[in-house]
Order: sequence, then structure tokens, then C-alpha cells
Amino acid sequence: MKRTIALLCSAVILTACSTHVSPQQERALGEQQARQVLQKSKVSKNPTYNRRVTRVGKRIARVANRPDFRWRYYVLDNPTANAFVLPGGKIFVNTGLFKYIHSDAELATVIAHEVAHALRSHGIDGAQRQQNASLVGALIQVGMGVAGVDPSLARTVNQAYGYGATYGYLRPYSREKEAEADAIGLMLMAKAGYDPRAALAFWEKFAKAGSSMPEFLSTHPSSSHRIANLRRLMPQAIALYERSPYRRRYASGR
Repeated sequence: MKRTIALLCSAVILTACSTHVSPQQERALGEQQARQVLQKSKVSKNPTYNRRVTRVGKRIARVANRPDFRWRYYVLDNPTANAFVLPGGKIFVNTGLFKYIHSDAELATVIAHEVAHALRSHGIDGAQRQQNASLVGALIQVGMGVAGVDPSLARTVNQAYGYGATYGYLRPYSREKEAEADAIGLMLMAKAGYDPRAALAFWEKFAKAGSSMPEFLSTHPSSSHRIANLRRLMPQAIALYERSPYRRRYASGR
């Protein structure tokens, strides 16, 4: 019985991990999710916010070089300091984030980070990873039921698996992808002609108002690790910024 359950678990994991989402499917999913967000959320009518997000978003999208994406930019009337992206390039920025943003370069920090998530399909990958964890959890429950495991022990096992999957499998992956988006986003904003040093200014301000939650419990790297990684990458980003044709173009007013 134990061998059978183990083989079933392995088969489900391999099947789930091998699921492939085509670019067309990814874009269609993003369109569907964007419609749902727009139905449930209030879109900001602030003309300044909307112009800035669209202006910065288009510059970042230009250097992202994904013409197959249908880039769209929305500002949501929401006091929470947050931004997110949906598959295929649908970017949402909450009005609450603007209290930390004092320049287009700082806004580029946020948008480039979200563009990086879209380029690497982090949303799709994260959803598949969540599905993997859920499938294995369901199999464990079925296996214990077939084996006649005592209900109190089964609850303990399920709880232990839930903690292990969350803090040992899902959240480390999320932190890894957030760090990856930071790195890619830093290079994107530099290529688009935005001074990458603004990323440090933004994240340092954000850190002062951030959560003191231990990193291993969080979906994001700690502020200190995030800022340290950006500092490490800064020389490379500054070199890209100094060579960027967009920097010269916008500096000259064209």
C-alpha cells in the first residue's frame, strides 16, 4: 500500500509539473483575469496617475521586447500600497503606492518589476506549483483513508503537510521569483533610460513602512536582502543606463 501511494504521488507530481501553457493560452488567461479584476475593482480617474503609469509602462514594455504581449496599464483606486501583473502583460498599480513614488524613475522600479514577472511567466508557474501541492495533499488524504489511519493522526499529518508545503515549497519559490523580478526589472528600467539608483531610494522608503515578518514566513525577500541584491547589481545596471538611447532621447526632450 505504501509503495502504491508513493507511486501515485510521483505520477501526479510529474504530470502536474509537465503541464505546458502556450503563449496563446497565457494571454487568454490574462485577458480573462483582467476582466474579473476590472469588474470587482474601482479604476482610478486621477489623470496624473493614469498618464504616469501609461507613460512609464510603455517605455518599459518597449525594451521588454515582447510584441506578442498585449500590454495594458491600469490604476486602481485602492489605498493599499501594491501593484501586480497578470499573464500577457496586464499591469495594475494601486493609488496607495504613489505615497512612496516621487519620480518616474521610482515608478519605473515598480512597473519594471511587474513586467519582469510577466516575461518569466511567474504567475503561471506559481499557480502550477500551488496545484502540485494541492494534488499531493489530496493524495495523502486519500492514501490515509484507504489505509485506515486514525482520524486524529490524519489531521496531524495533513496539518504538518500543509505547513511543510507552504513554508518549505511555496514560499521559498515565491521569494526566489521576487528576487529574480527585482534583478530583471532593474536592468529593464536602466535600458529604458530610468536611473536604476531610484530603485534603491524606492525600496528603502518602502522598507521603513514594511512588515517586520521573518523572511521565512514571507512570500517576498526581506527588505535588507532585497536592497543588498540591488546594490550588488547596481554597477551593471548603471552601465546599461549610461548606454541607453532612451536616456539621451528623453533628456533632450524628444
